[in-house]
Amino acid sequence: MAQYQTVIFDPSTGTIVKVLPNQYIANKQHLARMSGTGSWKGIRYLYFNHELPIEPSKHSVKSLSPNAPPSIVASDGIPLEFQAIIHDRRKALTTGSNCLVEFEGGAGDQLLEAAAVLTAMATYKDTTFAIRADTSYLEILQHVKGLCSIGTSYVGQAAEQFDIKISNHTQYISDPRGGNYGKASLYGAWLGLNRVTQLAKIKLARADFQTEATFIDGLHLNDRPYNFLCHFRSGSGHAKSWQHQKVTHLAELLHQHYDSNFFVVGYANEIPAGSPHITDLTGHTTWWQTLLLEAKMSLVICIDSGVMHFARSLGIPYIALWGGTNAQVILGEPETQHDIRLDLPCRNLICYDCQNKTNACMAKITPEEVLEHAQILLSNSTTNLPRS
Repeated sequence: MAQYQTVIFDPSTGTIVKVLPNQYIANKQHLARMSGTGSWKGIRYLYFNHELPIEPSKHSVKSLSPNAPPSIVASDGIPLEFQAIIHDRRKALTTGSNCLVEFEGGAGDQLLEAAAVLTAMATYKDTTFAIRADTSYLEILQHVKGLCSIGTSYVGQAAEQFDIKISNHTQYISDPRGGNYGKASLYGAWLGLNRVTQLAKIKLARADFQTEATFIDGLHLNDRPYNFLCHFRSGSGHAKSWQHQKVTHLAELLHQHYDSNFFVVGYANEIPAGSPHITDLTGHTTWWQTLLLEAKMSLVICIDSGVMHFARSLGIPYIALWGGTNAQVILGEPETQHDIRLDLPCRNLICYDCQNKTNACMAKITPEEVLEHAQILLSNSTTNLPRS
């Protein structure tokens, strides 16, 4: 069996000239001899450290991004290195083992990663999974229905008990298979999964709310028939954020149409002091408190953030304002009545800072448009009253 494969190719076209098992290229003359062309000019080579078959009729060589080294890609553009990761992980997990998955990222990523692990648990029946998570998200993940053991102390000797350790550390969201899979499926690929379709559902009990009784009771949620929560500022990019002027105007519109409370969560000092009809909780809630508060809401208005993923996991009606990212790329789902995304020329770009310096995809979303969506969702919802 080949320990590695030597791929000789034409760099101008990406055409693969020859594939040789375990063949080290010593010099240009050796390359010319191995290629069978009699010349080293106009050809290059690379080593592919995997047994996956490489077929010149089905594969080619190209750089996936500027200044990146060449990769072997299939006719659909998927790099063979990516398929090798999926292949190796699936092979290892199918045999039955103990696997530790190290979660990374923010609150939304935690739930997407949880969905990937839930799918893996259902796929690899003979493998035992555990999760290492940050303390900030531990209590939340422990309430994901059906999820495996979760801890913060799987380090050092405690981590050595696992046959396989998988780190989800990644700073990018683009999937080399294209933008239709969703970010949960990208995390799932590290677990040997082609696609993740499960949702990490959170189940809360009455006793959970007692852990933050002072905080919850102090908000007087039952004083009014409707409770709205808004999160509008992203920590991962200007292009995903809405403007605070629009938030204050939306609060006024909802106050006019509904007898409601309007809460804002997120980064501190994002809302001007004294804004009418707004209970400003920015900078004052933990993720656990935010989750409990969302569970009591009639409707959540949010950007692409952990708050949106909480609403989905809780089954709370929500409106997602999309700019810079979109539902297909993040969730692996087409847009629905939950989503507002403007039809601009740049709508399919993925950007965390606006490339046009206008932030138009978010700036042109109006409070009136959000109100219209809210009215539709609330009229169709059977859960639009505060939850006890």
